[in-house]
Amino acid sequence: MVDYPIRIKIQDRVHLVRGGNRARFPEGNCLLIDDDILTLVDAGANTEHIIAALKELDHRPEAINRIILTHFHVDHKGHAMYFHKLSNCEMICHPLADRGVMTFEGFLEFYGIKGHKNYEDWMRLIHKRLPFVLSDYVVTGHYEDMKPIDCGNVSLIPIHTPGHTHDHTCFAINDLSTVFLVDIDLTRFGPWYGNYVSDIQDFRNSIDRIIQMGPKTGISSHLLNPISDGLIKRLEHYKSIINEREQRILDNIRKGNDTVEKLTNLPTIYPRIPFNAYLIFEEIMVNKHIDLLEKNGILRRDGERLVIERR
Repeated sequence: MVDYPIRIKIQDRVHLVRGGNRARFPEGNCLLIDDDILTLVDAGANTEHIIAALKELDHRPEAINRIILTHFHVDHKGHAMYFHKLSNCEMICHPLADRGVMTFEGFLEFYGIKGHKNYEDWMRLIHKRLPFVLSDYVVTGHYEDMKPIDCGNVSLIPIHTPGHTHDHTCFAINDLSTVFLVDIDLTRFGPWYGNYVSDIQDFRNSIDRIIQMGPKTGISSHLLNPISDGLIKRLEHYKSIINEREQRILDNIRKGNDTVEKLTNLPTIYPRIPFNAYLIFEEIMVNKHIDLLEKNGILRRDGERLVIERR
């Protein structure tokens, strides 16, 4: 049992289904649109929470008409196949998500972690906590950037916001004043870009795109409550964490931690490494920063050693 309501109403016919573990990974929040087309946006909350929310609204899982996936990650596609098998609903995602959603091999390709020295640690974590993502998933269709998805009374507007992953998509609800920010998640940790298909500059640009739209309310996949107070400032601060990490990398190099391995083992991005598997993502994110700093002429690689060129 959790110590917070599983479902909260966002607006007419729109409900937030909160994940377990206070919506922290490996769980995440979902949106439930109780409309002519009963729609679930993401399926990363545990099945008990989703079923309980459906029941509160006088629905059974078999009644789901559509599942929309915001991106291919485990805490978002989650239990989508469980509900698809019960309801035979349509399952739609961004076109770039197909391989990562449909097969575990595609999923691994997008993650870019196969062959890493900590890969087996990560696989043990998946088998223990997320075994359902090892199976194949179905995709029946796709959505397009800014082309509204009709649910009946409610319209969902996809906003393609790559960076976290190449397929990552936020969803505005009816208009641009309320946005499901998904993994532009406004957590204290900050932006996460630890996959092969992640991109730091794309992430910055995507946050800027949301800011320019001027939403009043943002709904995170990993915070229990929507954010309305000072949302734009929260988004700007969230983006600034990327620059803070870049500065931390340069400071750590000056202190003698002048290889990717040394920076990873500190760690530099994560405040701590709870499982060895997380070293994979720490290393990927550090490398993405190093690549960007090298591209901008701030440092260079001398074999494994990192040398600062410009202060």
